[in-house]
Amino acid sequence: MRDVFTLITERVLRDSGGEPICAHVGDVQVCAIKSHPTYQALRETVRLGRSKSVASLRLWESACTLARESDHQEREKWLIILLDLLTPYFGGWSKELARKWHYDVSDIRSAMVEGALEAWFSMAGGTPPKKLLDTMMTRAFTGARGLVEAGSSETCAASAEYLIADAAHEKESTLPASSVIDIGTVQDPDADERIRGERTGSLLQRMGAMDQAKTLHDKLRSGYRDETDAPCITPAQVGRSWVDGKNLYYRVSDLLPQYISFSEAANVVGLSESQASRMARKGSLPFRVRWIGNSRVVSVKSLMNILGIQDSVVHPDDVENGAAHIGGD
Repeated sequence: MRDVFTLITERVLRDSGGEPICAHVGDVQVCAIKSHPTYQALRETVRLGRSKSVASLRLWESACTLARESDHQEREKWLIILLDLLTPYFGGWSKELARKWHYDVSDIRSAMVEGALEAWFSMAGGTPPKKLLDTMMTRAFTGARGLVEAGSSETCAASAEYLIADAAHEKESTLPASSVIDIGTVQDPDADERIRGERTGSLLQRMGAMDQAKTLHDKLRSGYRDETDAPCITPAQVGRSWVDGKNLYYRVSDLLPQYISFSEAANVVGLSESQASRMARKGSLPFRVRWIGNSRVVSVKSLMNILGIQDSVVHPDDVENGAAHIGGD
């Protein structure tokens, strides 16, 4: 019988498609480690039971970060992966509980997944990954015991698949920078957009970073970027893109490295590396960590968010105009 454990595994295998998977930064193409296993091979190496390996805990920590910080679709993918990495440790125990209490094992497993998800959504984002792992496992077992000890073996009329569909629902919304207008200074959204781009260009020019920006602009104009990676644009910007024949808008973060080292991230928020390490162990570190081999890295976008730095959407023409102006051209 296909229970929720089976559905979770099938979902992950379908999404991975047998391709190499990166549990360090989420993207095989940008990861510093060049060799990546398929998900099936990765799953076989993970040990999250009583004898947790260091490598498995590091992988768990990186996967937790991906499930918290990625875009909505990727968050859902990595949360389902986290659940799938736990199910091997629930399988035997759920069967034993079903035999002992004469209960449907599929109901017990659904209760375990529900308990693990409740733990995930109730724990604060800064909870240490190991504590989160222990809590998800504990809540899973508690949920199963609570189900069988309630004395009813009635089954749910709905399919277990609803747990997968709703697993990654979060009440978060990211408003595009192009939709935020400072009414006190600029009334026209188009003017606000151009001013924002020109200010970005002038700053890059003063920092001596316009060559890097122009390299990106050339790639955008030559059709280098996959349109799925382009930021969402407003109806007015669609008209401007029609003139160019393509969407050339990009986010300021596209000019920055995707990740920086743990020590650099600590320095950005005013901490020493040792202070940041202690805070990470306590779960009070303001940013999340990903492991690449034995090295820790931090997402630049997450740091920008923590520091209140707006990841503005800009157009190459505006950026170049601003740079030219400040350069006296």
